[in-house]
Amino acid sequence: MASYYNDSPQNLMASIKKILVGKSRFFLIGFVLLLGIGYLVSAAFPGNTSYYFTVGELDEFAGEKEGRSFRVKGELLAQSFVRQDMNTTAEFMLFEDDSMLRATFSGVVPDLFFDEQAEIILQGIYGPDEIFQAETVSVLCPSKYEALEEEG
Repeated sequence: MASYYNDSPQNLMASIKKILVGKSRFFLIGFVLLLGIGYLVSAAFPGNTSYYFTVGELDEFAGEKEGRSFRVKGELLAQSFVRQDMNTTAEFMLFEDDSMLRATFSGVVPDLFFDEQAEIILQGIYGPDEIFQAETVSVLCPSKYEALEEEG
């Protein structure tokens, strides 16, 4: 019996080490899986986390604008949209209050682009000629939400 009690602390320490090693592996694997899932979620929705400037904020931007990538929100200035002949390149102007932004876009614009209540979001590069070269065009149309507010 004496040997049982003498071996017990050593056996107990060995048992604790086995348990801790097993649990640490479990926690390490769980932690790596959580990091991986977190990365996949953040990589899947990068556009939702980036900030956009309004036309007025970009106009007042104190930093160097030339060659930098921006997201800009504004409204289409009526009658400013001009598409080049035999080409998909368009030139137009966005405005917010007294601020204006000249922009170009090569491609097909969304259906609601010309809606009077639509807010347009451009993503692209501010050119050296002070013309915003849009790479993507998105449209927010609050008119569909206004009808829901009037009913509610």
